Amino acid sequence: MKILVALDDSPNSARAAHEAAHLFPGSQFYVINVTEVPQMALLAAAEFGAVLTITNEELKTQGPSEADIADLARRSGLDKVTVLTTVGDPSTAICRAADEHDVDVVVVGSHDKGVLRRLLDPSVADSVVHRSHRPVLVVGTRPPAR
Repeated sequence: MKILVALDDSPNSARAAHEAAHLFPGSQFYVINVTEVPQMALLAAAEFGAVLTITNEELKTQGPSEADIADLARRSGLDKVTVLTTVGDPSTAICRAADEHDVDVVVVGSHDKGVLRRLLDPSVADSVVHRSHRPVLVVGTRPPAR
């Protein structure tokens, strides 16, 4: 099986990666880390008529390196990992990568956000569930009783 795991430096995504390793042993894992374009920079640029001249390569340096993501994946129990890094909207990038790599399942972690926080910071997991053409496993914040 081919599994895409959205991975950043949050405990929730590390837990999702750990669950993916547990549920899909021996699978080919793709881990994706998406660096978002800072919305405040875009808003400031639009309001004052300026042009944002930050390149995708410069934005990639703002996030963790591929080696850091590979290390996070290994510490979460994933082996046979291919690291994907990109810049843009996380849910769009995750769905695109799932289709491009023809994965069987997408695994994302979920943050326990309140209503107000969801208005200000929409859920990537929710967006992936509704936009993906692939099955999506959303891993919550509480570990299961085993």
